[in-house]
Amino acid sequence: MKRKRLEAAADFLRRKAGGELDAAIVLGSGFGGVLRERIDGTTVPYGKIEGMPEPTVPGHAGEAHIGLLHGRRVVAFSGRFHLYEGRATRDVIYPVAAAAHAGAKTFVLTNAAGGVNTSFHTGDLMLIADQLNLTGTSPLLGAALLPGQAHRFVDMVDAYAPYLRKLARHVAGEYGIPLQEGVYAGLLGPTYETPAEARYLRRIGADAVGMSTVLETIAARALGRDVIGFSLITNVHGAGATTSHEEVIAAAAAAAENVARLIEGIVANL
Repeated sequence: MKRKRLEAAADFLRRKAGGELDAAIVLGSGFGGVLRERIDGTTVPYGKIEGMPEPTVPGHAGEAHIGLLHGRRVVAFSGRFHLYEGRATRDVIYPVAAAAHAGAKTFVLTNAAGGVNTSFHTGDLMLIADQLNLTGTSPLLGAALLPGQAHRFVDMVDAYAPYLRKLARHVAGEYGIPLQEGVYAGLLGPTYETPAEARYLRRIGADAVGMSTVLETIAARALGRDVIGFSLITNVHGAGATTSHEEVIAAAAAAAENVARLIEGIVANL
């Protein structure tokens, strides 16, 4: 990851936000538009941000909403990058790295996920308490540290900040939003899990499974930032139904309002 490009991207984000960022948000499949009308600022295509790749997956718009949300300077990335697209890990984490260099101390990560906890239901929102990185890689591989990374070895005990999870539960209670809590397993993709894989994931402690988020969280923690994450459960393994990307997008659209309220509540209380 080239430091000059990263610094140029960070400078751009600061200029558009009117100063150092307070928080950054990554919007998962189907959530791209949930903050467009809520952030007082501007929307720019990724092509205007130095070094930013372009998304190729439906439901990932490839634009950044930059400005004020409840008095906090934020960027919301509408569209992320995945290993299954053939991306390098530096591409997958580029939005996180750019926002961190622009000052963001808090990261709110969202995704669409399959439920492997059979007590979950389609449409549930899950607060991520911990993660399993089963992608087979890490953004910290290599001789050089990430630009801005202080230590080679990164403690992941509190990968998802306990104080932010407490805040999320409070916000959910205020709005009457049912909120599950569990472990997110990040896989390479792009295939959805076989029944045998879902049973395996359940046995090793996963509650939900997807193809994103875990590398972003590792990068944010390596850069000393705090992370909170939410998964929308778009299907439940073991219920006998097949899964399609179109169904994932539709489920995300139905949950968009609750996701926006949770994000707003967290940002407002930073």
